[in-house]
Amino acid sequence: MKIEANDKEVQDIFSLGYFKIPRFQRPYSWEAEEVDSFWTDAVKENPENYFIGSMVVYQNRKPYFGVVDGQQRLTTITLILAALRNAFLRIEEKNLAIGIHKYIEKANIDNDDEFILNAETSFPYLQNHIQSFDGFNIRCDVGHEELKLKRAYDLITSRLYQEVPELKTLESKDPQGKLFQEDDIVVKKIKHIRDKVLALKLVFIQLENEDDAYLIFETLNARGRDLTTPDLVKNLLLKKLQSRSISIDKAKESWSRVVKKFDDITDSDVLDTFLLHFWISKFDYTSDKKLFSFVKNHIEVKGYQADKLISELSSSAELYVKIIRPESALWRNEEAEVRNHLIALRIFKVKQPLPFVLSLLRSYEDNLISLKNLKSSLQKVVDFHFCFNAITSQRSSGSIATSYSKLAISLSNINDKNEFQNIDNDLTRFIRRKMPEIDEFIVKFAELQYLDNMTKYKNLIRYSLNRLLPNGKNGITIDYGSLTIEHIAPQSYIGSEFNESSVASIGNLILTDSKLNTEVLKDNHPITKLMKLKEINYPLADVLIPQTAHWSKQEIQERVKSMATYLYNSLHY
Repeated sequence: MKIEANDKEVQDIFSLGYFKIPRFQRPYSWEAEEVDSFWTDAVKENPENYFIGSMVVYQNRKPYFGVVDGQQRLTTITLILAALRNAFLRIEEKNLAIGIHKYIEKANIDNDDEFILNAETSFPYLQNHIQSFDGFNIRCDVGHEELKLKRAYDLITSRLYQEVPELKTLESKDPQGKLFQEDDIVVKKIKHIRDKVLALKLVFIQLENEDDAYLIFETLNARGRDLTTPDLVKNLLLKKLQSRSISIDKAKESWSRVVKKFDDITDSDVLDTFLLHFWISKFDYTSDKKLFSFVKNHIEVKGYQADKLISELSSSAELYVKIIRPESALWRNEEAEVRNHLIALRIFKVKQPLPFVLSLLRSYEDNLISLKNLKSSLQKVVDFHFCFNAITSQRSSGSIATSYSKLAISLSNINDKNEFQNIDNDLTRFIRRKMPEIDEFIVKFAELQYLDNMTKYKNLIRYSLNRLLPNGKNGITIDYGSLTIEHIAPQSYIGSEFNESSVASIGNLILTDSKLNTEVLKDNHPITKLMKLKEINYPLADVLIPQTAHWSKQEIQERVKSMATYLYNSLHY
């Protein structure tokens, strides 16, 4: 591997040729804090010959370079130059604007204008709106991957206006064509910033070819650079699937489809988590830190096809979004129970079963298990985590995650529905080994409390009370989704007949619809409420509406035990 390293200024580098952000690189990722820090260091507090680090490139043909390291700084500098150019245009200094624009766009050997920085992942916002000479006049939609670019450019523009406050009021020359007195001052200030940016120094490291670039890309990550597992997996897959077309890059488009499925998910780590859960649901159990080495070994040593892997990632990503956002997904009527099980897992805030759940949904989509099998297995998983995590708050050991991975991988390898029973039996045995005892469940269940100012367990209490509701038996039809948590002994009774702990207890709670609560139950005495509920044959089991003529701390405690026992005995395992 041949490596050349030289000290260069930004203006020299931008004059060398054209720089392309390779397809394996991620989009622009700097947050406001990083952009602001770069502006402060490079512009506001910039000493002479300020050093901003290194830049690693490779060159396959002159004068075109691929950028391995330095993308964020190179892009940020381009944003600054564009903001300075637009400032010159604002005060009608077109020649100065053209002078700085040559560091953004210049004619190639065919005399066609070409952007010096070519970033595929930021198209078209970077090119049309920022780099173009009159881009500020062009309306351009901002996609998900361009949001950080827009925020960075807006921040740089605001910082420029702070350095040159006259720009806010100095919009044009007067009708006679004379310059305002402040105009010369503004030009000098903008020129001063321009010269500082173009004089920034860095070490320019040049490699011979793209293969060396991929190697350096991985090495930089291994030495502590902030590249994520998805960055490296993308790098590996696109390296294996080199594009044969200038205009169409199918591999890159396939990867983009995977990423776009998570566009509406606010969790910044969702792609990392998905890749890990996908892998341990299908291939091997590993940790996030070791995932890339497993993927690389699977492709480069075992010969697994990269295009097949991207296709499988794409289809599994769609299912994974349904798992983590079940309420937003489309479900058939007969799949409502599946959706409710997935919502329950979200309430419990558990991730260990998700690889197995992903494998279940994948097998169902591939018609390798029936809807009945899917519901049954999900019910077992939900019931286990309701008891193990949600109620008794057990510490999850690594054995639970590895067990789910083994089940998921086994399920991924079945060829017909007859093979599912063995996996379901293994699931049942695993759950039975780990399920807490009923006494512990009752003690922990009694700790669930809810008041207007005590909402920690609200979702879990609502879920628990929902599980106690009968399934359409003996009474009127109700919409469980519209039910709310209500207190049998009202919160207004705290301090008179009841203490706070008794009123807040889950033993003092029921689910009702708003009409029943406001028109029938109201703020009545608890015994009156219970009588009215029985009079209208409200469809609630005895554990919800106890047969009693008294309502005190003792009855509430007895109801807690009765509810806990009923729920524990109804668990499927």
